[in-house]
Amino acid sequence: MKAFSTTLLLAASAVSAHAATFPPLERKSVLEATLPDANPPVRLVRGASIRFAPGQPTGVHLHPASTVGVVTEGSFVFQPDGEPSRILHTGDSFFEPAGHRITHFDNASSTESAAITVFYLTDTADRPLIKALGGQ
Repeated sequence: MKAFSTTLLLAASAVSAHAATFPPLERKSVLEATLPDANPPVRLVRGASIRFAPGQPTGVHLHPASTVGVVTEGSFVFQPDGEPSRILHTGDSFFEPAGHRITHFDNASSTESAAITVFYLTDTADRPLIKALGGQ
């Protein structure tokens, strides 16, 4: 029994020594957004990686469920309706509230591709992820 206790003590010491070599994790807030009333009850999170060709726009659109994501490559011109456009760069996060018109989410480069990873906060797998609005 004493050997077992000694082994446990040594193992705990090794774990403590290993953990002590790292600084505490740093958390920096990158996004906080209130879900609009138009958002369905969140019961399912659907994720996707989306790649844009050089200069490729999405066109005017909205999402039936709120969307949150991060730019994983390149940069985008992002403009929710009623807001000034801004450039999103690799590592930047974005939020598109359910039912809110997005006038631009376009690859900002005419020569390089760009990509995002996006998560849809939805209720079922049947709900459409995007609704194209054309030039409305």
